[in-house]
This record gives sequence, structure tokens and C-alpha cells, in this order.
Amino acid sequence: MNSSNLLFFFVCFISPIISLSSSDWIISWIGMEVGMIALFPLLLMNYFSSSKESMMKYFLIQSLASVMMFISGIIFFNNIEQLNMVNYLFLMSLSLKLGIFPGHFWVPSLVNSLSWISNMMLLGPLKIAPMGFLSMLVFSNNMMHMIIILGVFSAIIGSILGNNQTSVRSMIGSSSISHSGWMCVGMCFGYIWGYMLMYLIILMFMFYSLFMLDYLSFSVMLLSLSGLPPFIMFLMKMKILFYSLFSLEYFIFIMLILSSIISLNFYLKFFYSYFLMNKRDSKFLLSFFCLLNLLGITFVCFFECNFCNKLLI
Repeated sequence: MNSSNLLFFFVCFISPIISLSSSDWIISWIGMEVGMIALFPLLLMNYFSSSKESMMKYFLIQSLASVMMFISGIIFFNNIEQLNMVNYLFLMSLSLKLGIFPGHFWVPSLVNSLSWISNMMLLGPLKIAPMGFLSMLVFSNNMMHMIIILGVFSAIIGSILGNNQTSVRSMIGSSSISHSGWMCVGMCFGYIWGYMLMYLIILMFMFYSLFMLDYLSFSVMLLSLSGLPPFIMFLMKMKILFYSLFSLEYFIFIMLILSSIISLNFYLKFFYSYFLMNKRDSKFLLSFFCLLNLLGITFVCFFECNFCNKLLI
């Protein structure tokens, strides 16, 4: 990576901070768009024709979402006239930005033709700002139930799409759709940023291990991302499930568990493939994080048990 690409890489990390720290929605929107524009040079790092096609596809989809978001945002944030159609238009623009149902169609095909660094930025930090905007819709005109529905559908569709993928890039894209759905549901129950933080950390270590060709570390990251106990993402999913259960949302509880079971199939399939590719002399670059991941449950277990006891009392 040359110095110019490093600058764009840095801008992609800074733009979500600008969006979340601003009190003016226009500045937040500009920060989000700056991150989108900074991603374009990173999309061309492969110098393949497929990367150029992917850049055009991403540009057209995100431009449409930006225009929809700007027009609906003017009405929504200035309280000119509170119409349900405006809220739905704003929600639709965010679904395209985040790649969740029903705006998820572009994610697997786009991710499949990008480099690991581009995918890391697209599926990681650039999702933070749209999630911040989505959190503003939760308590607006009964939009909470609609966001929960979109989250559940995203979790199910992402898990189904993942089972149809043979490329690891497309699989990670489908996994991102599913995890974004979990974040949407967790947002409505007041728990998103802890889940998102752990997801981003695991995702970045996963792409780093792929970039360094450390397949053993990547296979362990896959198990962690699947939410399989005793890995740390199991605790994150368990907390969202507890919130849905004690909110008497039994249908959501069942559907989220079903999505985890379906997605576990392709996680294990790719885990075995990459685990068997590992050589005996592997450096195991991420051994510290893998150990932290495995032992994370012992650190968080006390707090989770305390949380469950308070709910049961």
C-alpha cells in the first residue's frame, strides 16, 4: 500500500468519528459521504476490470442512497412534516447504505471482486455512521417494529445466502448481512455498540490473517464470528436474545436462533477448509487474540450472570 492509499485508508477510519461526534445531521451526513468517496481509490487496488465494475456499481448504489437520505433527512430532521413515507424513505436509504434487507442485493457480488483491505473498510468502519443514523429512527413514529422486522429478515437472508457461497469473500459478505441484522435488532432493545465493537475487532483480525495467509488464525476467527460458544460473539448474541426474550418477543427470539443455526453450517464448512490448509510451521500470528477470544467468556461471564439474575428477579 502506497502513501496515497494510506491517506484514504486513514480517512475511512476518521469519517465515522466525524459523523458520530457531530450534533448537526448535515455534518454527520457529509462525514459519511467523505468516507464513501475515500473508499473509491481503495476499490481499485487490484487493478482488475472487475474492480472497476465493482467501483461503478458501488458508486451508483451509494449515490442513490445518499440522494434519498438527503431529501428525506431535510424533512425528517427539520420537522417540516412528519410523514410515514418520509421515514420509510429514510429507512430505505439506510438499508442500501448498510446492505441490509431489502437493500442487501449488492453486497455478495461486490465483496467478491474486491481486495481484502477494501472489504475490511466496506464491511467494517463505514457501517458505523449509517448505524448511528438508524438509531435516530428507532423511536420515531413506530419505526422500531419496522427496524426489527428488517433486522430479522437480514439475519435469516444473510444466513441462507452464506450457505450458497463457494467464495470466502462472498461468504464474508453474506455474514455481514446477517450480523447487520443482529445489530438492528439489538439497537431496538438498547444494545448495539458492544456487539458492533466486537464484530469490528474480529472482522479486522480476520482480514489481517487472510492478508498474511495465516489460515489457522482465520479459521479460529470464523468460529468466533459464528457465535459458537465459548467464543466472545456467543455472549454478544446471547445478550440480544435475552433482551428479546424478556421483552416477550418470542417470534424474534426463535427466528434469531434459527438464523444462527443456519449460518453455523457455512461457518463450519469454511472453517474445516481453511483449518486443513494450515501447515505445521504456521506462525499463528494472532495467537494472543485467539486466546483472548477463547477465554473471553470467563471475563464476561460474571457480568452476564449478574445481568440474567437481575432480569429473573
